[in-house]
Amino acid sequence: MSMFNDDSYNDGVNAGKRVAAGCIVASLAILGILLLTLSSNNRHSRREVKSDSTLPTVSADEQNDEKPEYTSGDNKRTSDELSFWNMYDGDERDVVISENKSEIRKEKEDLLKKLSEDAAEKEKQQKEKENSFNIKNEGEEPEYVAISRSISPNDLSDDGFSKDERGRLSYSSNGKPSSHFGIDVSKNNGYIDWAKAKADGVEFAMLKLGSRGYSTGNILMDDSFEANVIGCSANGIDVGAYFFSQAVNREEAIEEANYCVVALAGKKIAYPVVFDSEAVANDSYRTENLSASELTDCAIAFCETIRAYGFTPMIGGTKERLVRNMNPLLLQRYGVWLFDTDEKCEYPYRYAIRQYDNEGTVNGIESKVSYDICLISYSER
Repeated sequence: MSMFNDDSYNDGVNAGKRVAAGCIVASLAILGILLLTLSSNNRHSRREVKSDSTLPTVSADEQNDEKPEYTSGDNKRTSDELSFWNMYDGDERDVVISENKSEIRKEKEDLLKKLSEDAAEKEKQQKEKENSFNIKNEGEEPEYVAISRSISPNDLSDDGFSKDERGRLSYSSNGKPSSHFGIDVSKNNGYIDWAKAKADGVEFAMLKLGSRGYSTGNILMDDSFEANVIGCSANGIDVGAYFFSQAVNREEAIEEANYCVVALAGKKIAYPVVFDSEAVANDSYRTENLSASELTDCAIAFCETIRAYGFTPMIGGTKERLVRNMNPLLLQRYGVWLFDTDEKCEYPYRYAIRQYDNEGTVNGIESKVSYDICLISYSER
C-alpha cells in the first residue's frame, strides 16, 4: 500500500505542470520582448545611414588587407574613420587649420605690401610731377622735366592774369595793372598803319630786324624793318628788335650781333634786342645738331656783344627750346621772351615777355598778328 494518497499525487503533478507551463509562457514573452527590442534598434541604426549610402563589394583577398569604405556623396570614410574618436581627432584638425591660417596670413601680408608699394609709387610720381613741368605744347604728348631750384622762379600769380573780350592778356599786381600790350611783326604782316595800331592799344612792338638763312647761312635784313621802326617811333610805340639766329659757333653769333648793332645805330630802342633761336619745322636747318652747350655759347656771345653796345639783350624761344636745347641756368642773366601759346603757361622760370597768341587782330594790320604781354616797364628804365 502506497504511503501517499493517489489524489494528492495527481494534484502535485498537475501543479508542477502548471508551473512549468507558466515558466515557458513567461520565457516566450521575454524572448518576444527581446526580439522586438533588437528589431527596433536595427531599424534605428539603418535610418542613421543615408539612403544613398552603399557598402562596396569586397573580395575575399581585399578583406584581409583593406578596410571597407563607406561613402556619402563625394566623401569616403573607412570603418576606422567612422569611429567616434577618430572623427574628432583634435591633432589633425589643428594642423590643417594652422596651415590654412599661415597661408591666409601670408596672402594678407603680400597684399598689404603691394598696396603699400603702389601707394609709395603714386606718391613718388605725384611729387615728381609737382617738381617738374611739361615742355611740350598743348595737343602734343606731354614730356616732363625737373624744375631747377638754381634758376630764378616765375613768381607770377595765375590770379593776376585776365583776358578781355578780344583775347588780350593783361596782368595786375596788388590790384594795379602792371603789364603792357604789344605785338611782334615782320615783312609777312605787310603794310601796317601804326597810327591805327596805337589807337587800338598797342604799346610796344617787337620788330624783326633780320635773319641768317637756315640753309645758306647768309644774313639778310627784314624788308619791313626800317619802315616799321619809323612808323612805331612816329606814333609813340616803343620798339624792340629780334634777329632769327642760325649761328653754329661763337664767331657767327658775334657776327649776327654786330649786324644788329649797325642796323640799330641812331634809332630809339627802348625794348630788348633778342637772340631768337627756333627750330625749323619740316626741314633740316643749320643749328639742329648743336648741343645745348654749343647753342648756349652762341646765345651768350650774341647777348654780350649787344650789351657791350648799350642795348638790352634777351633770349627768345619756346620752353622746350630754352630748356632742352640750351642751358637755362647760364642764360638767366638775360631776359627771356617766351613763345608759349598754351592757355595756361607752365614755364616755371622768370620771363619778361610772352608771345601768347598767333591769331590776334589789330586795327591797321590786315593779317593775323602775334600778341605779346610784357611784365617789365622797359620804357621807364
